[in-house]
Amino acid sequence: MVSKKGLCKVLKKTFPAGYEIIPSANGKVLTLNGSRWAVQVPTTELPVDVALQIVGDAGYLPVEAMRVQKGDFNQMIIAEAVTQRTEFFKPSNGEVSTMMKIPIIFKDRWQLYQTENGEVYAFDVEYLEMIDFDDCQPEVVMRDTGNTGIWFFDGQAVYIAPGHFSAEDRERLAYIAVMDWERQQANNDPVENLNLFDRQDAAEADTEDAEADTQAAAETDRGDTEE
Repeated sequence: MVSKKGLCKVLKKTFPAGYEIIPSANGKVLTLNGSRWAVQVPTTELPVDVALQIVGDAGYLPVEAMRVQKGDFNQMIIAEAVTQRTEFFKPSNGEVSTMMKIPIIFKDRWQLYQTENGEVYAFDVEYLEMIDFDDCQPEVVMRDTGNTGIWFFDGQAVYIAPGHFSAEDRERLAYIAVMDWERQQANNDPVENLNLFDRQDAAEADTEDAEADTQAAAETDRGDTEE
């Protein structure tokens, strides 16, 4: 699921501010953690290009939790901080709601997603490049806190914090979500205004309406025949 090209690009961009490399206690999972993103991948599935990028930044591939930053010495991460990171990245950490993508990019930078509860979030497209959507269709959820979107597939996961916007832009985002609903209606693909997850309900309703129309037409034909 993880795109080696996209992740290398993000690591290169993040290196001046620094990022964390956190191997799991058993060494089987590696977490790369930036200020607004994180990636978890089985160590054996870490792309070679990404490993080389880390070696170039850190000087070696760390086997202990380490923070690397351009122009600074590598810094060991204390055990308490590692525990906090580990707890945060546990799948069971809090409730989640499923998200679906709205096919709109806001201000040429922010990809919009909407939860099953109707909330609209926007994610930096550069961070989304860490995910190879051509290779898989990951599950996508938002934490109940609204602070982290999670894309996961086959033991790999990408965590991205949504963007923060002014009240005016939040209104625009809500308006865009409504416009997307109207666009889908115009294409005869209706979706509930505040909920992208009612496709099946809408399809069932259409089927029921069609059946009702067929039944009404049949009754009309019988009436005409009797006359």
